[in-house]
Amino acid sequence: MSDSTGSTRYKLLGLYDSPFTRRVAVTMNCYGMPFEHCSLSVFRHMDAMRPMNPLFKVPMLTLPGGEKLYESAYVLDYLDESAAAAGLAPLTPPAGAARRQVQQLVALAMVATEKAVSIAYERQRPSERQWAEWMGRVRAQMRQAFAMLEERLHGDFLFADRLTQADISTVVGIGFVRFVLPDEWPNDEYPALEALAARLEDSEAFKAVPIDE
Repeated sequence: MSDSTGSTRYKLLGLYDSPFTRRVAVTMNCYGMPFEHCSLSVFRHMDAMRPMNPLFKVPMLTLPGGEKLYESAYVLDYLDESAAAAGLAPLTPPAGAARRQVQQLVALAMVATEKAVSIAYERQRPSERQWAEWMGRVRAQMRQAFAMLEERLHGDFLFADRLTQADISTVVGIGFVRFVLPDEWPNDEYPALEALAARLEDSEAFKAVPIDE
């Protein structure tokens, strides 16, 4: 994505089937921060990725000056800081109880997402080498995290009746499960989360970064 002059401001590396890359992209869209999307896979495009990212770690955000940022949590922290400097309300409150509450909701979303990623990776192993007991454990953790988010969702958003990073990270996690592990999403068990996901996935910030890209 470029600004109105056609110049690139940021470069975001990673596919949108990575929930970590996608939550950064959605956040940048919410903030109106144009970026160029470098759509490379850490598995399928290793030769192309190696010169720019020898860690093979996504997302990676390259700033206009060339500085590279890794790990979605730290990239989001930078984006929040930049948004605040531009006079926008950051998606994670800057301090106090509000910040702690949103961060804890994001933590639940990341527990659910990371456990889903673990299940997806385990399924790549030969069936005879998959550890069923461990899969059951991480599945239970994933569902418990989603259940805790469901309990906390009253109204349209998870916190303070406005969009926060808690909503973005939760919906991105749900999207990942439904796209990569559709059989792991228990239909009708989390109606409030499903309503939140339906509404946000229909927003421009989400539709601009489809998970199947």
